[in-house]
Amino acid sequence: MRARHKRDIVLKTDPVTNEKYWSNEIVTVYKPDEADRVDAVLDILKGVTTAEEVRKKFDIATVNSIYTWIGKYVTQEKSLSLDEPTDEDMARKSKDDQIRELQSQLKQARKEAELEKLRAKAYDTMINVAEETFNIPIRKKSGTKR
Repeated sequence: MRARHKRDIVLKTDPVTNEKYWSNEIVTVYKPDEADRVDAVLDILKGVTTAEEVRKKFDIATVNSIYTWIGKYVTQEKSLSLDEPTDEDMARKSKDDQIRELQSQLKQARKEAELEKLRAKAYDTMINVAEETFNIPIRKKSGTKR
């Protein structure tokens, strides 16, 4: 679900010269929610879409906002709690409460796993781009001696 908000400056394109410029006017735009952002970042890193296409889809002023999302979700570090519930704690809770707690832990673990996959994919993409751009081998090749 995208939330509505008002923006008082809009990026426009002059139809004659095809130049972009900022215009001061109030328009209602829709701000993408967290799920939309995560999906967009995943699509970009998988190569399904580009940052520019996502910018146009969500009517975002600059591509830098999209790159900020990528940085946020790739470097986001929320660690899972490794504290195991004791038998005493579990015995005090009803079966429904236990199930709800375990389901929320599973949901959080899945989210963390997806973020780790996203982070690994982003690092891999960064290395590929750096190797292509600078023509320098960054990854250690198998079979090399020290």
